[in-house]
Amino acid sequence: MEEDLNIKKNLAYCLILKIIKSSHMKYINLIFTCLFISLPVKSDQFDSRLPDLFDKLYLSQNNKEINNITSEIWDIWHETNDIKIEADFYRGIESMRTQDIIMSIAFFTKVIEKKPNFAEGWNKRATAYFMMGEFDKSMFDINQTLILEPRHFGALDGMSLIFIHLQQYNEAIKIYDQMLKIFPNNKNIIDKKKLMQEYLSKSA
Repeated sequence: MEEDLNIKKNLAYCLILKIIKSSHMKYINLIFTCLFISLPVKSDQFDSRLPDLFDKLYLSQNNKEINNITSEIWDIWHETNDIKIEADFYRGIESMRTQDIIMSIAFFTKVIEKKPNFAEGWNKRATAYFMMGEFDKSMFDINQTLILEPRHFGALDGMSLIFIHLQQYNEAIKIYDQMLKIFPNNKNIIDKKKLMQEYLSKSA
């Protein structure tokens, strides 16, 4: 699991460099596939286990430990805890995996309609909208996710990718600053922020 997560993060980092040079949607779609679809599939943002995990995440200085903690948080976020939405939620994830994005949006919309306070339903639909290039709709769903779960580093990372695609690099840096308030020693986010800063300084 740890090796897989590191491979995905390294791939995402390399692809951001390609986005800056080309802004091709295919690279961003690959990032979203790596970051969201392939993560453990089991959110309930109200779970009593989360405060302790986020405390540990904030204090952790070890990248391996950070990855392990974020993986645990993703597991909890993916717990539907509701039989009324579970089938639609998993079908939506499977539809994204098979690139049937329109169908995935339909399933996640059902999840949102049945349980609008379930943060991961909004986050998953935001991912699907992004993969279709519907950035306004994706941003709306990301904001809804963050209203329900302000610590949602996955939604924040998605927002940063939208800003990068729109070439709003200063806004992406602001998002990375927000993420570093959640895990200040996350080397992956620190490196992304530095990359944006270097790009801005070269283009000034």
